[in-house]
Amino acid sequence: MTDARTNKVIERTAASISLALDKMLADLPENSAPQMALEGLVAELARLQPWLLRFMMEDAVVREAYDSAVAMTPLKVKGK
Repeated sequence: MTDARTNKVIERTAASISLALDKMLADLPENSAPQMALEGLVAELARLQPWLLRFMMEDAVVREAYDSAVAMTPLKVKGK
């Protein structure tokens, strides 16, 4: 369990990332595929933050947290 201050940091960071992703998708040219942009984003983040991307993609506890969050939250597609 995380404390209130930690939760606040997590929520603020998630909101910032979410806004940045929304902006990225909104800024894409009409003929750009969002999936290709996300693939490029993952590649760029793997270059800039290799430890973080490896942790997010490979850690069993992180994957379990993702699976749990997805099970509790219906998928909403934003953007184009």
